[in-house]
Amino acid sequence: MTRERHQVIELRLNQVEEMFVLAQTDLFSEYRNYLTGVEYCISLLRSQRMGRPVLLRLSLPAAELDDALGDRLSTALRRYCDQRISYNERERRAVRLGGVRSLWVGVPIVVIGYLLVIFENRLVGHSGNIVLDTTGWVLVWVGIWFPLDTFFFTPLGYGRENRALKHLRSAEISVTNWQPTTA
Repeated sequence: MTRERHQVIELRLNQVEEMFVLAQTDLFSEYRNYLTGVEYCISLLRSQRMGRPVLLRLSLPAAELDDALGDRLSTALRRYCDQRISYNERERRAVRLGGVRSLWVGVPIVVIGYLLVIFENRLVGHSGNIVLDTTGWVLVWVGIWFPLDTFFFTPLGYGRENRALKHLRSAEISVTNWQPTTA
């Protein structure tokens, strides 16, 4: 019933801090996490439809548990998500600004490409030259593609991550006990 109403994310952590930072462990251990808990959650949420609320089920060793852990985790997760959303918004603006600034290089290349296409007959005669014509159109495409791609499409990744962060920010957190296995 919960799985139908919630998008359930289950994590097994050795320490509560692993939700936000990587723990120092044996790099060759089969129990090693190479992502923080939050990074794993963001990745999972970004890869799926985000219509349902999130239920975050954390399993921790008994020594890590206390009565206020769920509330502290909720507060820390909200704070982390808010800061990351703010960071992503700034990066999104910076990428768009980079797209506009790249027009300083792109527009002259477009102009040169158009001039090659327009004045092709004067440069090589009426018979034309397919290489010169094609080169002109390629310069037009190259000159305008990067600025447009950077302005319109590159920032979309930040928006998708922000939607995942907003879902994760309001996640219901359930903390349970588990016994770690030793290698």
